[in-house]
Amino acid sequence: MGEDDATIDALFEQRSALSPQASRWKLRNNLAAVVLGRPAHATRDRQWQRYLASRVTRKVLDALSIDIRKTQDRCAFVFATSYGHLIDDAGDDTMSTWARDCVRNVGCDLEPIVVGSGCSSGADALGVAAVMLDGGAIDTAIVVAVDIVTAAKRIAHSTLGTMTGDHLKPFDIGRSGMLLGEASAAVALVRSEGCTKHRGELIGMGASNDAFGLTSPDPSGLSVRLALERALLAAGLSYGDLALYLAHGTGTQLNDDLEAKVVEEVFADNEELAIVGTKGALGHSLGACGVVEFILLLQMLERQRAPATVGLTDPIGSVAARFPGPEGRRLSGPYGVSVTLGFGGFNTALIARA
Repeated sequence: MGEDDATIDALFEQRSALSPQASRWKLRNNLAAVVLGRPAHATRDRQWQRYLASRVTRKVLDALSIDIRKTQDRCAFVFATSYGHLIDDAGDDTMSTWARDCVRNVGCDLEPIVVGSGCSSGADALGVAAVMLDGGAIDTAIVVAVDIVTAAKRIAHSTLGTMTGDHLKPFDIGRSGMLLGEASAAVALVRSEGCTKHRGELIGMGASNDAFGLTSPDPSGLSVRLALERALLAAGLSYGDLALYLAHGTGTQLNDDLEAKVVEEVFADNEELAIVGTKGALGHSLGACGVVEFILLLQMLERQRAPATVGLTDPIGSVAARFPGPEGRRLSGPYGVSVTLGFGGFNTALIARA
């Protein structure tokens, strides 16, 4: 899709990054969304993971004119991935060595924090950084999320049956599963007071774990509600204050049913709430999706407009009216929430203000 505003522009234009990707293995589907421009030297997955992480880290430092050599005593790097390259190309890597190499590549010798909580890794990394800022341990947090499409991940989701044999259709009654994507994203978090150069605020975070199953969410939805209620409590808001719900929306039967049920219940008195799912265009970038979707949430709130959900043609009836049409929809206010529902029962909600 491109970098920065190019991705949100593509969503409003209803374009998809999913394309055929060759595989030596027989898969349910050969579609995936991959980052273009892989350099010739990044022939191995571990090199690609490091390249993407270093690129976005340098970019956010440069964009905000952060001299890491002067600020590292009060700075933290928080990284997120599901398994990154480790299933296919671990070598002597651990969950932290790729992140440590990235920090060294930008001229810093800090030890990074690496969060691995499945598909909620990126959102949880933002939460960890926010807690450190709120507690006064640091003044600046650089949150970096990277996950890549690898052969093992494609085989695993194909075998599990979570990969669709068709197109990814978030919240569609004809949905049949997800498709993988890869992404790299970085966010700089600082305290709001005294900050003059920002594109939005993270004002509330809530998390829960239902421990229901390895891959299946708790069908009651209570743990998702708990994450939302904790985030709202932290933000000092109510369900009626939110204008936008950026959904996890994987396109699987269980996840989308659960999210639709929760939205129908908790936002019953908020008729203005709009729902957007982005994975129909971007694929599911696993541990990176929480940061990617938080950035997209900020951009939508900044524009005060929500795009249509790519891949959705016949939405689940209980929430059908909440999805913007092809022309998009004007938002009713400055607050929105991004929700991630990870394997293992990790549920995270991030509330933002434009």
